[in-house]
Amino acid sequence: MRHPLSVTAARSLLAAVLTASAAAAAVTPAAAEVLVDDFDVTRTDTFTVPLEGCLPADLLGTATVTEHSIGRVVQTPGAVVVKGVDLFDFRMTFPDGRYVDSGVDQERFTAVFTEPRRIAVASIDSRDERTLHAPDGTPIGTLSIRETYDVVYRDTNGNGEPDPGEITTERHRFRLTCG
Repeated sequence: MRHPLSVTAARSLLAAVLTASAAAAAVTPAAAEVLVDDFDVTRTDTFTVPLEGCLPADLLGTATVTEHSIGRVVQTPGAVVVKGVDLFDFRMTFPDGRYVDSGVDQERFTAVFTEPRRIAVASIDSRDERTLHAPDGTPIGTLSIRETYDVVYRDTNGNGEPDPGEITTERHRFRLTCG
């Protein structure tokens, strides 16, 4: 779901890595088969937040977000790969009647978790296009977000999370455009 985007990439990445970590824990070195599991999950949340960066921060709206996550987990004796896409349907309504609807709104993610050295590699690429409308439905503005997040870490304590001292490479790029 789309909470403020600074949290989104980390949350999605953590979910992917935790899934990979849990799946990796279930793989034994003696296992010789490849296990494939598809996932398809939908959830809806409603919350109150400002619109990221394009309107005054004190102008709060009620956002309803439906997140549809689809993807695949592939387990081998030496690694687990999680790959998928989160599709978002976003609508935010403001007290003055203005509202925001989503257009293209998706996050593609990949996580690879290896054994026995517990090296994790994860990547998220997000694209979010929204339109701001007047109360009568007339388009009056746009918001565009592009975000990528890549991380490589050695999970020395085996908790499936990148802890301080475990991250070897991290790159985060974020671009917000209001029109």
